[in-house]
Amino acid sequence: MYISLDRKGGLALDEAFRSEILLHLERYRLAGYDLDISEPVYAPLDVELAICVLPGYFAAAVKLAVLERLGSSMDELGQRGFFHPDHFSFGESLGLSRLIETVQAVTGVASLEVVRFQRWGKVANQELEDGQIKVGALEVLRLDNDPNFPENGRLQLNMRGGL
Repeated sequence: MYISLDRKGGLALDEAFRSEILLHLERYRLAGYDLDISEPVYAPLDVELAICVLPGYFAAAVKLAVLERLGSSMDELGQRGFFHPDHFSFGESLGLSRLIETVQAVTGVASLEVVRFQRWGKVANQELEDGQIKVGALEVLRLDNDPNFPENGRLQLNMRGGL
């Protein structure tokens, strides 16, 4: 029997945790069945936004605020970024409207245009036109925006206007 686990906080399935889970599940295992635990299949995203900054706001400051709001970690106030691993789980799709709403809520953003909205490393499959990125039952969306690991999701922001 195969079991995929999506750990809280996006933590990896290290050997200690794997052993603990296998020990816990052993009492529920049917005789004659082996258990195999694996990480989820991640679906990295590729998103590019063109953001118009309100007059009187510094484009660089607004960009940093948007990057923080869409981040995959916790901010200094302990709030999770939009792409924090705990915001998405198995089979959860991403609606474009949720992303737009999150960016529009950042102070200094006048408007935005979605340039690219698709899976990373894949040919676009009508995600932008459909307004959502769908995933399979065993897939979990991911966008770490780490330039050293673009295969874990990439976010590009093109700022226009402002100071």
